[in-house]
Amino acid sequence: MRKCLRCSAEMEEGYVLLDGCHGYQVKLRKQGRFLSKEAGKLKAAVCPKCGYTELFTAELPKDKE
Repeated sequence: MRKCLRCSAEMEEGYVLLDGCHGYQVKLRKQGRFLSKEAGKLKAAVCPKCGYTELFTAELPKDKE
């Protein structure tokens, strides 16, 4: 359960960011020397009380580089 940083209400999870033109989900990548590695999919939580929106990365990879 995530709490809103502004009003401390319980935030609603389950939101994803989509590319407005194509409907692709936004992914977070870490830029490497030659190839970028996917760090995870960006997800969002929204406060139903004040509208504050928070982005977080779900399912981070286990290996670190």
